[in-house]
Amino acid sequence: MISINSTSESIRTALYRQQKDDADRIVNEMSEHFWPMIGTANQMAFQAIDDAVEMMKEAGMLREMEKVHALKAIVEYHRYEFAAYQHFNDGRYALWQDLIGRAAEKMEPDVVKLYCSIKTVIDRHGVRQSDVLAQIQTGLALVTLATMMFDGLVNLYQPRTMINVTDRFKAYRLTSVERHWREVGEITGRRVMQDVNLRDDPTCQLGVRVILERFTSADILNEAAGEALRLNPEVLKYVTDEERERYNLNNG
Repeated sequence: MISINSTSESIRTALYRQQKDDADRIVNEMSEHFWPMIGTANQMAFQAIDDAVEMMKEAGMLREMEKVHALKAIVEYHRYEFAAYQHFNDGRYALWQDLIGRAAEKMEPDVVKLYCSIKTVIDRHGVRQSDVLAQIQTGLALVTLATMMFDGLVNLYQPRTMINVTDRFKAYRLTSVERHWREVGEITGRRVMQDVNLRDDPTCQLGVRVILERFTSADILNEAAGEALRLNPEVLKYVTDEERERYNLNNG
């Protein structure tokens, strides 16, 4: 006689394995987009923040409260970097760093345009040290964009799996970096930028949209991936024919 209990257990085991396989497949698919896109966005944000901190030091604007939050933002970013390093424990960290570094370089002209748009708005109000204030706000715009992109990617993949995608990737969201850097922006804003409205300025809005479109088009990320792979030839043996075509690796 067939054992109903053992049959039910076999079905449950098979279903569990199927769900796990599906979850792993979806996470792997998300990771293909997540690490180049969010990694680049996070690096761009931190570079702008780091530049702003140096400019604040030189201008004598890094006062007590700004300094506390600026240092906390930097510490939290290094915490994220360490988490990413631990994730890439199979030797791919250098490849990933080359990829996001190249992508960030390609988007630098768009970041400069955003900075100039912000500075122009501040200059209209005759605010002193507009270069430093514009850099602070550029960092805030970019770190906000990075967290929004993170949330957008999670929301895209979460309905396709029962696992909590946010929990799986939350160590790589610049939540605390954004919170502390927003404090820096608000403190300096209250002090000298009360009448400056960057949120509704169409040129500033356009600057952010252009950067977002660079990410969604994937052209820059694919170019950067190809360049990173050429810098790390030891991993080329793992690249599929489809990836060689996508990253233009067949011509050199």
